[in-house]
Amino acid sequence: MSVDYKRNESGAVSLFLVIFSALFITTVAVSFVRIMILNQAQATTSDLSKSALDSANAGVEDAKRAIVIYRNHCVGEGDAVGTSECNELLAALNSQKCDTIQKAGIAGSPDDKEVMVKQSEGDTVLNQAYTCVKVQLDTDDFVGELSENTSHVVPLKSDIPFDTVTLEWFSQSDFQEDSSKPKSDKGISIDVGNDVSGGLPKLANWPLNKPALMRVQLIQYGNEFNLSSFNNNDGQDSNNSSVFLYPIGVETATIDMGLSRRDKSSDLLQPAGCVKTFTSISADRQYACKAVLKIPKPIGVTNLEDRHAYLRVTPMYNQKTSFRVSMQSETNSPVHFSAVQPAIDSTGRANDLFRRVRSRVELDGSSIPAAESAVDISGSLCKTFLITDNPDDYVAGTCSY
Repeated sequence: MSVDYKRNESGAVSLFLVIFSALFITTVAVSFVRIMILNQAQATTSDLSKSALDSANAGVEDAKRAIVIYRNHCVGEGDAVGTSECNELLAALNSQKCDTIQKAGIAGSPDDKEVMVKQSEGDTVLNQAYTCVKVQLDTDDFVGELSENTSHVVPLKSDIPFDTVTLEWFSQSDFQEDSSKPKSDKGISIDVGNDVSGGLPKLANWPLNKPALMRVQLIQYGNEFNLSSFNNNDGQDSNNSSVFLYPIGVETATIDMGLSRRDKSSDLLQPAGCVKTFTSISADRQYACKAVLKIPKPIGVTNLEDRHAYLRVTPMYNQKTSFRVSMQSETNSPVHFSAVQPAIDSTGRANDLFRRVRSRVELDGSSIPAAESAVDISGSLCKTFLITDNPDDYVAGTCSY
């Protein structure tokens, strides 16, 4: 007798595998599409951000054009001094409004709310424009950045008489990471002592994060002066004075630039106060070091409005130094620089993404590299020199003609 057995299968496992595979493939596909969309969005945002920055920089360049036109034609011996065009240009530059460029007649029309930026006529792919450009001709300070043993000449030019100059230097951007010292949450530690004892060390012995020693030279004159007596002092009055500011960790007194420091008995090294711990929230301290310089009168000048003065700044012993120069009057009130380093604030856009740029421009040629040394003689010149790190190796040498 034969028995017929029937085998029934529900198929649940197969169905589960099919559903799981479908979900897995869907998840992978959706994730891949999502990554593609995110990457495309990031690329688009990056392109728009760069284009918006280009728009803002275009506003800066147009502002430079307006300033140069004003300086070349509307002041001093310019060919359009006092004309209505110059008056309108000056009013636009001093307006502190977003339509400076339009009102100055550089680009766009006076009624435009923004200035379109195009590579060519009809170029509207990124819809670029700068929406706001403001210019400040007279600034509270002069700022800059120098590498070691390079100089910058700062014109001390103002419509208001001054007798004090404040020099600040070494910002947080100048700080260099020292792998031998642990990081601290309490701020940046500045390697400074409490006095200038010991003189000048070898370059290799200068601590990595000790602010630069600053050489400061004052050059000034009145409406009339004799070049032959340029280095002479007349009592407390002087046309030329130099001082070396040595960073220390205590507050220091005002430095009198009128004192003669050319004698061997005079100490050119003057202490300058620096904070030992420098944080981003240090009260009223964007820079670690600060020196207040009392400026003498130029020889033969009774009215300080006739002063023509320049400050040459040279950092030593440090690879990079940011600095700031400001001026004060006899009553210690701030004195503005007169169109020496105008500030430009420009906002640009590409579609609906905005970028803002703040920059300084120099107009008096102080951006031209200063000569670090010079020789002026009427006869023959003979020079012997030896490069060494040991002072005992020095010999006077001899010259023959």
